Amino acid sequence: MTKRAHDEVGFTVGSGNVFRDLGLESPDEEMSKARLARQIYDRSVALGLNGTQLAARLLIPQPKASRLLRGFADGFSTEKLLVFLTRLGQDVRIVVSAARGRAELGKMTLTMPAPGARRTARSRPRAVAGGRRTRAP
Repeated sequence: MTKRAHDEVGFTVGSGNVFRDLGLESPDEEMSKARLARQIYDRSVALGLNGTQLAARLLIPQPKASRLLRGFADGFSTEKLLVFLTRLGQDVRIVVSAARGRAELGKMTLTMPAPGARRTARSRPRAVAGGRRTRAP
């Protein structure tokens, strides 16, 4: 490719959510499902599970487990993907809070630790008991 041809190639800066850029109906949910599917993949690799072993652990048919390992989260609800993570030994925490500012609609945000990050005693979640915050067991 010549320098001149390279300069004439146009591009569009994305929004950070490919599903929004593609005009899908629920881009935030689709992005969350994709991130959860990636987390399931990462966890299954860490556990050394193949598609058949993953299917047995998640209690789903092997072809669906193989699709999930290839990043296809269609056919699974967000809730089901969260259940799958618990079956792979992950804790799942859901936090609901008021929308910030004057937003009529809230947003869904999925936060996951970096791959290989370890949970320390200091990062353990706090539990609320009798109106007082206490350390979770």
